[in-house]
Amino acid sequence: MKCYKAKWILTSEDGVLENMALVVDEGKIIDIIPNHEVNFEEKYVKDLGNAVITPGFVDMLTQFQYTNENDSKPDNLKNILKKFFINFSRKYTFVGVSQNNYSSKWANILCNYFTMDRKQKIKSFEDGVNMSIKAGTTCVAQVSKEFKYFDVINKMPIKNYLFFEVFADTSMKSKQQFKELRAKVEDLVMHKGENTHIGIMLNSISGVHKKLWELFSKYCRKHNMLLMTRFAESQDEMEWLEHGFSDIDLLHKFMGMHKITPYESDISPVQYLENLKVLTKKVIAANANYASEEDLAKLAETGVKFIYQPSYSEEICNKKLRLKTVLKYFPENFGFSTQSFKADKDYSLLKEAIQANCDNELDIVELIKYLTIYPARILRLDNSIGSIKIGKCADFNVFKLEDGQDYHDLIKKHSPYATYSNGRKLVKRGDIRYEL
Repeated sequence: MKCYKAKWILTSEDGVLENMALVVDEGKIIDIIPNHEVNFEEKYVKDLGNAVITPGFVDMLTQFQYTNENDSKPDNLKNILKKFFINFSRKYTFVGVSQNNYSSKWANILCNYFTMDRKQKIKSFEDGVNMSIKAGTTCVAQVSKEFKYFDVINKMPIKNYLFFEVFADTSMKSKQQFKELRAKVEDLVMHKGENTHIGIMLNSISGVHKKLWELFSKYCRKHNMLLMTRFAESQDEMEWLEHGFSDIDLLHKFMGMHKITPYESDISPVQYLENLKVLTKKVIAANANYASEEDLAKLAETGVKFIYQPSYSEEICNKKLRLKTVLKYFPENFGFSTQSFKADKDYSLLKEAIQANCDNELDIVELIKYLTIYPARILRLDNSIGSIKIGKCADFNVFKLEDGQDYHDLIKKHSPYATYSNGRKLVKRGDIRYEL
């Protein structure tokens, strides 16, 4: 049994507690008591002083496999030649297309990633996990179409949701993809650890044939499984919906896919998915950068949950929604993602949220809720994480404050002094204390 005394506790449910202590046993919070009532042996008490305890943060969309995609260099002749030919294919496919174009940017990312060997990819993934945990994240929703990361994810010391990403360009491939992934998922469910949960990620409206949308939306409803997608993410996608073609076709060609044609052109993204009977409360949509106000309102009415990716949207999609707009349509119904392809990324959810909140739409107490309890509810994990509450997992962050500071000064912090998951200290003073 351990006891953690602090000046402030932001519970994310029961307000702000002052001069209180968490009592933790076997990975759970078993009590919350006033500091002056702590009477345990000294060796079991950690007096944090002028510090803020928050729940562990929840990152709503990560793709850790791309963490080092800009830095990794081919390490043998085979990979050097592979990179040369992939680069040649990319330049040939995208000749005349601006490098600032969404599809062109993603082709460049994939080009770098495809030329990494397995060892480099695993290290890239693990580096991303470590950066995220050091920044106070204790739950992630990871997206990947590759099963090789399952073993890494399954051993992670934090909660995680693994969303398997799928693409399909024909009805026949849709049926085959569905059959294969269904079998794989049902096998992995039998082998996953208690921290791991599984969902489905249908890449996007323009990257998935309507047959696969129908098959997986029905499957997820039947098995009470979460379904994620990217939504109205790019101008390329909007042009594809309007005209039936766009530069997104070049990206699919580069990925080895045939041209996908919308089942109907010149309709809104919401109408496209509504006609397929996809939109339910179990669907999580990311971005919506190019959605109209009318579409955002309709999307919110369906009960769909939302992922706000300000850095990714600005870097890759060339447009992002303002936090004010997201709050207007998805109050208490969205979470943040730190996905970024910048060289200096650090996967800090707190920094991401503070930068997005530049107009001070939210005070620090409410802002923390969008990093904790609200995304935990979206992932249906709020019975165990997302707030500081008796009976929940001891997943929490400790932020040390200077003399004279209080919990409002969290806006000056980007990473915690210490991070705990299930009562286990994972990070202290920026140093990792676990092995993947």
